[in-house]
Amino acid sequence: MAKHKGEIPRQRQNAEIRKPEIVKSFYQTILERGFEGASIAKVAARINIHPSLILHYFGNKENLTLALVDYVIKEYDRLLSSVELEGLPPEARLERLLEIIWSREYYEKIHIAGSFSLLAVSFRNTRICEKIEGLYSGYRNFLAKEIQRASDAGVIEQQDSMRTAARIITLIEGGRHFRHLFVGEDECEQYNQDMKAATKMMMHGENSKFESRNPRQ
Repeated sequence: MAKHKGEIPRQRQNAEIRKPEIVKSFYQTILERGFEGASIAKVAARINIHPSLILHYFGNKENLTLALVDYVIKEYDRLLSSVELEGLPPEARLERLLEIIWSREYYEKIHIAGSFSLLAVSFRNTRICEKIEGLYSGYRNFLAKEIQRASDAGVIEQQDSMRTAARIITLIEGGRHFRHLFVGEDECEQYNQDMKAATKMMMHGENSKFESRNPRQ
C-alpha cells in the first residue's frame, strides 16, 4: 500500500507510543526495586513486552536512564508551563510562581525515590551527570528570569538573580528531602506555607512589596 504524503510510518508510530511507555515502566520499576534492581528484563515484564524491544529502542540501560532524565525534565516543564503567568502584575506573577514551586503537585511530580536514584547513578556516569546538570541549569535560568522581572518592577530588592535562583533551588531541594523524612501528611500544607514565606524572606528587602510573615498567621 502506498504511503500518503505526510503520513507517519507505522514503525515510527509504534516507537512514539512504546518508548514513553517503556520509560514510565522503568521509572515505576526503580521506585519498587531501586536503580540496581530495575533490570531491562523487569522493566519489560512490567508492561508485557520482550526485553529485546527495549534494547531495540534504547540500546542499553544507560540510554534508558538518559531518556528517564528527559522525561523528568518534560514533566517539570509541563507543570511550570501550565502556570498562568501572562498578564499578571509583577507581584501577582511572582506570588503565583511561588505557590506552584511550594505546592503538593510540585512535590509529588517525581517521587523522591526516583530523584535519589538518578542522583546516585550520576556520580558514576558522566553522561547522566551532564544531563542532570542541564536540568538544574535550565531551572535556574527560568527562576532567574522571573526574579529579574520582579526585581526590575520593584517588587523585590534589586539583587543578583542567578545567585538568588540558586539559593531558592537549594531551599526547594533541601525542603523536599526534609519533608520526606520529618513532615507528616497532616503538616504538609503548613510546611509548604512556611517554606514559601522563607523564600519570600530570602528575597525581601526595603523596597519589597512582599511581606515576610507567614500569610496564614
